[in-house]
Amino acid sequence: MLNSGELKKLTLVFIATVLQISNPATILLALQVFFLEKVPDIAIALLLTIYWIPMLFLSPVWGYIADSLSNRKIVAVFTQFMVSVLTFLFVIFPKYTQIFILRFLTAIFSAAYTPVIQAYLTESAPPTIFGRRLAIYNTAVAVGFLLSGVLSSILLYYLPTHYLFIFAGISSLCATLLLLFIPTEKIKRKRISLKRILASAFSISIIFELKKSRAYYAIVGLGMRHVLIMGLFSLVYVYMQKMGIPKYLLGIASIFNNITQMVLITICGILADKIGRKTLFVPGFLFSAIVPIIFMFSRAFLDFIFAFAFIGFSYSFLISGINPYIRDIAPKGKESEILSLVNTTRAIGSIFGPIIAGAIVTYFSYEMMFVIFFIIGIIATIFSLLCKETKVH
Repeated sequence: MLNSGELKKLTLVFIATVLQISNPATILLALQVFFLEKVPDIAIALLLTIYWIPMLFLSPVWGYIADSLSNRKIVAVFTQFMVSVLTFLFVIFPKYTQIFILRFLTAIFSAAYTPVIQAYLTESAPPTIFGRRLAIYNTAVAVGFLLSGVLSSILLYYLPTHYLFIFAGISSLCATLLLLFIPTEKIKRKRISLKRILASAFSISIIFELKKSRAYYAIVGLGMRHVLIMGLFSLVYVYMQKMGIPKYLLGIASIFNNITQMVLITICGILADKIGRKTLFVPGFLFSAIVPIIFMFSRAFLDFIFAFAFIGFSYSFLISGINPYIRDIAPKGKESEILSLVNTTRAIGSIFGPIIAGAIVTYFSYEMMFVIFFIIGIIATIFSLLCKETKVH
């Protein structure tokens, strides 16, 4: 049973995460509408790549800094405030090259949130409830995407696209204000080492932890899964507009991904603690591989609703298993760094996925892109089968 202090902490983190994730979710859609037919499709896809390059190297760094300081809260507050400021600048500097640079700068600070907050949520919690604690974060992410999808569609129906940038900036600013009120956890302060920062940037210090339960197979598979999903997302709203879907319906279709997650993630989080992590995430990999094929055959609005719902179905299984699996192998004092691996694999997928997607649609077709991503997903599933289950559930 949660006491009042713990309940306040979890509630504030949940709402702050909803608002925090609304920023990148809104920007992802806004840029694909804003630059449609103004620049080539590959240029639109590269806006996701440039965002995730800093995420790849800096997510572990922020995780290390947060673990070393006696206050993870201050890291979350400072980085979210910087994200809000940089997002507002999208309105002032709307040219492609200017937004390209701003995307890079925003990502420097966005990289901190996931590893820091996930470590904050699981601090002092027993391993037997890691799945449920991390389900709070995952559900908040789903709600954030849902909020973003609904409000983006409303704003696009009544207002020009650049108002989405303002909404995204306000979301991050509100998240910053809420984070000011979360309790400060008591963790031992450690000396920050430049050598460790550089090692964290290249994930050198945590590679050795992946030998436990052959977790490196799961991480490789997760990176490949993110290549196909993030590659798909880099152009999915462009593709839908080319299929004749009005821009104000894009967000509405996408929320069925998040509705499905909201229904399933908590259930899957409990199952991960009961029946095992691998039992959940292997089907999640397989379902993810099927996603591109569903999009390939989608033409009508209802088809895309089903496609997005299936993304949510696959993601609920995957993330509810993989997050506690990674947390299980984390040694004391390196929780944020190890958890940053999930963000790191997403970054790798988001760097290479859009490049692959953009190149294929430029030289071949969208149909070819979907087939290639399906093959990548099957290979990722095979890798996930090779890792060993952890023993804490």
